[in-house]
Amino acid sequence: MTLPRRAPMVSAALLIGLACGATPVGLAFAGGTTPSTNTTAGATTATAQAPTAKPAQPPPAQQKPPAPKPPPDNTELLPASEVMPLLGSKVRDEAGEDMGMVVDVVVDRDGKPRALVIDFGGFLGVGSRKIAIDWRLVHFQRENKDTPVLLHLGRAEVQAAPEFVPGVEPLRMLGPPANLPASPNAGQ
Repeated sequence: MTLPRRAPMVSAALLIGLACGATPVGLAFAGGTTPSTNTTAGATTATAQAPTAKPAQPPPAQQKPPAPKPPPDNTELLPASEVMPLLGSKVRDEAGEDMGMVVDVVVDRDGKPRALVIDFGGFLGVGSRKIAIDWRLVHFQRENKDTPVLLHLGRAEVQAAPEFVPGVEPLRMLGPPANLPASPNAGQ
């Protein structure tokens, strides 16, 4: 049995369908539609059903952020005029020269501060060293928001100090010179 006449008819039907805007069967499969077969006057033509539209999904409900939890009963207010953050604060000597920035505080086993660690020297963090300064040589200037930490040491003394290396026993810090007692307001 030969069907030489049907092949041209199917091809002609496909060409007419394409000219009218119909989707070819192979493309319809790729788009997720299913083909159906129509038989008209002895000719079999394949047509594609239109893709079924998915039902529109409503936009996700806008969820309200959870209400903030009330603070615990044991919270206390710290007036900004009575406290100041220390880490990242600029440090100057008594002559007003920039000495670096506070990067750490060393405390003893009782929690009392023993040393202030500054990032000293260098440019933009390159070539700088961490130096631990005895807490007694530090004075806090609450009224000066730009440089609230004042050292009772000069640049030459800090340059000669050993580098502070955490985890190395014993820790080394720069104390007051033997001939000069610490300031009476030190550590305040």
